[in-house]
Amino acid sequence: MLSGLGGFAAWSALAAQAALAQAPAEVAAKLAASVWAYVNADGEVLVSGSFTGVPPDSVLLPEALAARQSFDFRTDDPVLGCGPPGMPRAFTAGSPMTFALTDERLTIRYESMDVERAVVMNGAPPDEAVPRTPNGYATGRWEGATLVISTTQLDERVVDLLGTPKSDAMTLEERYTIDAADGKTYLRVDLTMNDPKVFTAPYVWHFDFVPRPDWELMEYECRERPVDLTPGVVAD
Repeated sequence: MLSGLGGFAAWSALAAQAALAQAPAEVAAKLAASVWAYVNADGEVLVSGSFTGVPPDSVLLPEALAARQSFDFRTDDPVLGCGPPGMPRAFTAGSPMTFALTDERLTIRYESMDVERAVVMNGAPPDEAVPRTPNGYATGRWEGATLVISTTQLDERVVDLLGTPKSDAMTLEERYTIDAADGKTYLRVDLTMNDPKVFTAPYVWHFDFVPRPDWELMEYECRERPVDLTPGVVAD
């Protein structure tokens, strides 16, 4: 759901106040203590990666919209050949996820596609020699008790299942805050996609997750096809 819907502004103010009372070490321990499951707009906890939201046509520049309209998932989508979905798609699938955090490194694992993502904590931004990859180069830091992850050096695979394009200018910012509401614990995540070659303005998504300490990530067991068969997975 978008961050502008409902009472998100009111929640943001309350969450910011609550975050100041929590130390990063406490938040890190809570993140690592459980599998986190996506909660949709209807309050339903999803057991697997099922989120199908995409940015609306109205936020895309004309060339980006044309690229999306010409996208054919049957032949153009690497995910159908078990290729890496890349960021932000690995996250926006709404898959169950886990966190393993040290002072120097954060590892995020997503059940969907068995994605494992590395985040350098308190690291310097990469130089131009760092190669572009599906998950890009991610650095993390703490702002109070909010975990902030910034990602650059992404390759140009599509953003979502409709083929929203991505340029070499795309950057991502994720903000993770643990919040308590109505007697429940939530992981609130704001994801900002900034790509001046694709979007008319930075595009923000808001996601909620809940802890499921009795869950374990299941193996997706999808093996990537050979290069000559990826993404061409549908016979002529």
